[in-house]
Amino acid sequence: KACKCTAYSRRAMLRASLLLLSARSAYAQPMAGDKCTFDATAGEPFEFGATFDVSASNKQTWVAQAVILKQYNEALNDDGEVIGWQENVVYADPEMKIVFYPTSGTAEEPFEAVHDCGAGVIEQDRETCLDVAEGTTITIPPTTGAGATQPLCYNIKFATTKLTSVFHLVTTNVDSVAIFAEHDPTEFERGGIGGIHYLMDVDTSAMGDDAALVALGAATPIEPVFQDGVDNAPEKEKPWGLAIGTSFLVNACTLIGVIFLAPAIKKVADKNPTTIFALANAFAAGALLAAAFYLMLYEATHLITDPVDTAKSETDADGEKTWSVESKEAGRSAWWGTMILLGFISANILETLVQAAVSKTSMGSKPDEEDVKPEVAPTTASLTTKVRVLCGILLGDFMHNLVDGIFIGAAFVGCNETVGWTIVAATIYHELAQEVSDYLVLTDPMQGNLKPFTALGLNFISGLSVVLGAIIVVGADPGDNANGRLLAFGGGVYVQIAATECFGRVNNTVKTMEMRVGTILAFAFGATAIGLVLLDHEHCGGEGGGDGHGH
Repeated sequence: KACKCTAYSRRAMLRASLLLLSARSAYAQPMAGDKCTFDATAGEPFEFGATFDVSASNKQTWVAQAVILKQYNEALNDDGEVIGWQENVVYADPEMKIVFYPTSGTAEEPFEAVHDCGAGVIEQDRETCLDVAEGTTITIPPTTGAGATQPLCYNIKFATTKLTSVFHLVTTNVDSVAIFAEHDPTEFERGGIGGIHYLMDVDTSAMGDDAALVALGAATPIEPVFQDGVDNAPEKEKPWGLAIGTSFLVNACTLIGVIFLAPAIKKVADKNPTTIFALANAFAAGALLAAAFYLMLYEATHLITDPVDTAKSETDADGEKTWSVESKEAGRSAWWGTMILLGFISANILETLVQAAVSKTSMGSKPDEEDVKPEVAPTTASLTTKVRVLCGILLGDFMHNLVDGIFIGAAFVGCNETVGWTIVAATIYHELAQEVSDYLVLTDPMQGNLKPFTALGLNFISGLSVVLGAIIVVGADPGDNANGRLLAFGGGVYVQIAATECFGRVNNTVKTMEMRVGTILAFAFGATAIGLVLLDHEHCGGEGGGDGHGH
């Protein structure tokens, strides 16, 4: 914090000296009524400040994009009566204050010379700024020489029925400009397919919406040259608490076996083990498949944006250029499908590796043992059987829970809390069914042959890998593409667990009509519990940003 204050003080001193030395210079010509002071007690009154080189042309386009597509909303007439439905979209904010302040250059010094003036202009109340509708032209006059005027505070309003809002800039006789914005303009970049940088070197004022989008996709982005280290710019917080906390919640499922220590529950479980086992697995199967198909696999299609579509142009005999988009959908589909298939087969690969590691001692034929029939049947598992069962379950659970943690972390980092909690719920549902099975195997005298508390302790330790998986993903903070591929992989894993393991157990244990009806109802209940999240669901990446600009 001390370093931040020191840096801010240095910048403040630089600004003060530059204003004194160059107030009448080419850096900035204060006009009558200029607001060259601002209240610094709450930090700078803008989130974004930077210089741009606009000398390549006299007209540019400022772009803002909606982050998600909303449901249909009521369309009202002037009397407030419903006359139909309209499809509205959602931007990071519906409007934004912005100031365009010409400078003599793009380095730090020219920016600092106009900093306080720009901050003073944008600090004024929104009601005193000039409202600018989408599609409007904003002329940026110089602040020195003939036609010099004071920069204005514009309040640009985004179109609620368009995924992309544009504002046309005219910069005649202006080679460089400092832009002060109420919000970071990257918040209004959708990223990925159809994503456009916020400032493009192209004039789209005479184009229709479709032609403008093609031209913007092919135009050159204008990047900031010097960007101010804004003191009040909010930093994106990583969801450490949510990811780690929910991971521990999932790991608590490893202790589900403790309920069987209660005499009443143990009596019911001993009397109806098949019923409890079948209903729990049917419920888990419904929850897992719903999480996969309602959320994970579908959201992955929104996040996997590489390779991106590219714009290409063709010039006809008259020299006129036409633009078209070259689709790269096949490449994106290949990534999506491959990750799903890899997720589906990963459990078999893992099981093969685990068995190869722990079953060497039990491999090969043992004719002597097969020919010998013991006089008394064994009452406990042999050492070989016990080692194989314990390693198979504990190592398998370790890797399985590690992957679960990765999915949970990816959901909270790359999506939102709703999706994150939904995947946590689905994970808990199938973990409860899985851990009941694991506990019964670990404590079975003919398999794991462990004491109840020993089985619970070892199961809990192996399950801690779910926390490790969440920490890895949150710490690495992968981009949208990586999160999309993780979700597709996770969807494949969930489909495999639900369809082959959970429902495989159901089909192997259910024999009566009553039990089949009960498992179908349990499956529907599990799917409904997850499907309810769709009532208020927004796509992953709904807070804007992405791996980069889609240009």
